[in-house]
Amino acid sequence: MKIISKRPSKRATQRPAPSRVIAAGAGQRLTKKKKRAGKKARATPLGGRDTSTPPRARGGRAGASPSATPPRQAARASTGRGARGRDASPDSVLERLSLAIPRPHVELAFGTPWQLLVAVILSAQSTDRRVNQVTPEVFQRWPSPAALAAADPAEVEEVIKSTGFFRNKTRAIIAASAMLVERFGGQVPRTLEELVEVPGVARKTANVVLGAAYQIASGIVVDTHAARVGQRLGLTRETSPEKIEADLCRAFAPEHWRQMSHRLVLHGRYVCTARAPACEDCPLNEPCPSREKPPDGAWQARAEREARAMEERAVGFTRL
Repeated sequence: MKIISKRPSKRATQRPAPSRVIAAGAGQRLTKKKKRAGKKARATPLGGRDTSTPPRARGGRAGASPSATPPRQAARASTGRGARGRDASPDSVLERLSLAIPRPHVELAFGTPWQLLVAVILSAQSTDRRVNQVTPEVFQRWPSPAALAAADPAEVEEVIKSTGFFRNKTRAIIAASAMLVERFGGQVPRTLEELVEVPGVARKTANVVLGAAYQIASGIVVDTHAARVGQRLGLTRETSPEKIEADLCRAFAPEHWRQMSHRLVLHGRYVCTARAPACEDCPLNEPCPSREKPPDGAWQARAEREARAMEERAVGFTRL
């Protein structure tokens, strides 16, 4: 059988290196056109555009400033949905919310620090309104920490069932009451370090109890409403409650922590809501970088309207 050797392919042969090499300068990379071997490479900036001649401005007008904002973008940036501007200054937030909510209140009904502690534990994954419907029977049947510590868990579960997660909450409020009796003489401790050791008590719960029951500023309460308001105002870009609280505590002086906690919560609950926030009625509209609508009238008038609404909601609750 006759063997015919294959001729080497032109593609398999090594092409000679180009005789001239162009070195790229700082901030540039080399590109070359593959039309034929040996063609001189052309140096271009990293962005891939040749800057040897200035580009024409967008819109086709020669001599226009490249930094000029197109009219549509400028109009959209002023009040459009999702527009981002400068972050709100803490001073402007403090001034406006102090007028809008001069005497913030806790929307949980309680008479003693222990009752507030139980109510806050029950409020997890529930509404304050629902908790306020349940706690009167709880405190009537078990009027003290000792009584609740000795309660039948099945009976407690039946009473608090409508608040959700009732088995975990039952264990928490019974264990918390038992620890108060055993370690603290039936009293709610007055320090953050001791209070967070109580079953069912995290930092947010401790801040609420210390601030509302004892007027102790241990930090800023960060729930879903306060976190949303702080993020929309640009006071924080964090997502975890602990880091959000740290940013808010740096933004405001300690003497404002207690009242600002509940101002942020109330404002987020009734004005700066998760869906369809009332930006046109919000006294924080102008400094807010996340506003979705232009303001309606002067901010002082908007703050006074919010203050009147808060006065009506505060009836029957403890003010700070």
